[in-house]
Amino acid sequence: MKTNATLYILLFISFLTSAQEKTKPNKVLFEPGNISTKHVEYGATFTDDGAEMYFARSKQEWGKNDMKSSIYHSFFDGEKWSKPQIVSFSGTYDDSDPHVTSDGKTIYFISKRPSSENTISPDIWMVKRTPNNSWTEPERIPNPINSEKSEYSPCTDSEGNLYFASNRPGGYGQGDLYMVVNEGNRLKTPINLGSILNSDTGEWNLGVSADGNTLIFEASERKQNVSAYGDLYISFKKNGFWTIPQNITELNTSGSDLYPFLDKHTRQLYFTSSDSLSSGDTNIYKVAFDTILKKYQETAKVSSIREKCLTNNTFEDRYASYSPDGENILFESDRDGSWEIYTMDKNGQNMQQLTNTIPDNRRPSWHPNGKKVLFESNRNGKQALFTYDLRSGKIKRLSDKTIDGEFIFASFSPRGNTIAVSLKISEDNSHIVLLNKKGRMIKKLTNNQKRNYYPKWSIDGKEIVYFSRKDTNNGDDEIYRYTLETGLDTRLTSWHKHNFCPSWSNDNKKIVYVTSMENTRPEIYIMDVDGSNQLQVTNNNDGETLPVWHPKENKILVTAYRNGNYEICELALTNY
Repeated sequence: MKTNATLYILLFISFLTSAQEKTKPNKVLFEPGNISTKHVEYGATFTDDGAEMYFARSKQEWGKNDMKSSIYHSFFDGEKWSKPQIVSFSGTYDDSDPHVTSDGKTIYFISKRPSSENTISPDIWMVKRTPNNSWTEPERIPNPINSEKSEYSPCTDSEGNLYFASNRPGGYGQGDLYMVVNEGNRLKTPINLGSILNSDTGEWNLGVSADGNTLIFEASERKQNVSAYGDLYISFKKNGFWTIPQNITELNTSGSDLYPFLDKHTRQLYFTSSDSLSSGDTNIYKVAFDTILKKYQETAKVSSIREKCLTNNTFEDRYASYSPDGENILFESDRDGSWEIYTMDKNGQNMQQLTNTIPDNRRPSWHPNGKKVLFESNRNGKQALFTYDLRSGKIKRLSDKTIDGEFIFASFSPRGNTIAVSLKISEDNSHIVLLNKKGRMIKKLTNNQKRNYYPKWSIDGKEIVYFSRKDTNNGDDEIYRYTLETGLDTRLTSWHKHNFCPSWSNDNKKIVYVTSMENTRPEIYIMDVDGSNQLQVTNNNDGETLPVWHPKENKILVTAYRNGNYEICELALTNY
């Protein structure tokens, strides 16, 4: 009986293994001996009619030293592919990662060739097809699409939007995925595709579907990876946001799997694989992808929070807020050498500098009519409040010179006739006070000789939230809600943590704020206005602070610490 049971188990395992082998996709080496050879081939791209392909080939060993590649071209005559030839614009320098646009008129590629910018990192270049079917001289794509760091794997959708990977500063990890919107045949500033796709490890070579709704990319060192060297992941755009990436386990090996290209007509996925770490071959493969695609579409999940970073540089960008109509964003930055006030549109484009002085200009906020900006400056030797008129560019001082202390964290009431502000006497002594629109003192709301900071108005103007150390002997920061009509001051948080920078939701029903322990990263939380239902929104390796709710939508602007400096990021929320 024991022998029969053992035999049954072995037969059952054999049956399962056989069934699994039969269900594996039929991954086929593409054009063996012609395109896939003993050399290294990678990064296949095809014209829309399927008659031409371009790819990179190197006669050196994959992953060893500084491998040099050239871009090759092959034609399909209806029966077979021609012997690949080096294209006219390649062969001298290290060129790779070709991508031909859907109209067949442009090829983007990566090159280390010299340029007028004297860059030595891999950059995105382009060539245009001429009327006689040749190619123009290569042209380097200008900064900030390119950068001083490396760019990889450019590709486009049918709208001409450009996608690529880069290890430039300001990302989430070793390498991130970026998108450049094509607006009237003009490529705008790159946008980091956010924390749903990008991580604190590496995201690299990618491919996008023609409709721009499917993204396949290589990710390294993720916990879900088959190989630390790079696995293929897939994500779908739903309602304007990318789903949580899924590992394409059917295709990934113990080696590197990368450079995906999804043919929109044949529904074949072309990709590059080294097959396994023991294999010296790196070639181009193809696989029927419809069944795999459908599987991951059905299991795709949307995150409850989606992040989009609107700035991406090596400077500090902080203290952002939406304009009353939600179309523009106000923030401070030290990119000019001192702290200055800037605006940009809601997508992070069309940046404009408002102030330009050697003394700092800090912590801006909007007037409710959207035509003025309130900010702090020590331009007269003492921290004071000023307004900037967006129409005329005129700056006006508001502060009463007879008041001792410095004004910080100021904001206009919803009607614009009153200003709530912290009056700082010392590091451990500050008050929440009200000023009229000319800067004259109206009322002192707190008087406890402790730290009281960051007053923010409710949407109806009847209450103010702020944070204070008045009940913790200047220890922990806690959040309070002050009712102006009655003077009732209600404590909302009671943690042995720092709870700070509160702000109201656009429906006046919730408060968004920041929580952190000593020497730990700050995270964003949301609670009801009575302090109940405290929910954590973010949880990552870097941290976010200074949250401000969108005036109309379920979005929050934050100052996020990303890759060594602060950036302005937008969090789109669901289920909150």
